[in-house]
Amino acid sequence: MPNQDTEPVLEELPPEKLLAADRLQPIRAGIRCMDSIDTVQQYLAYENANRDRTQVQAALRMRARELRDAEPDDYAAANPVL
Repeated sequence: MPNQDTEPVLEELPPEKLLAADRLQPIRAGIRCMDSIDTVQQYLAYENANRDRTQVQAALRMRARELRDAEPDDYAAANPVL
């Protein structure tokens, strides 16, 4: 269930740009702006394939859980935790 509000995050800070940062603080700020589980999954896939940093992966997974917790139960059941 993509959220239209997330599109600017992908346009302005695509995974290769946001996740290029060496400091965790700006990455976490970008992750907090994500409103779609689909977006989080795209960033997690990029991180897994390119940098493979445990802290970044954990932050992305936590954001996915937060988004799932905020969704109706039927959506959460159809989209299991990463």
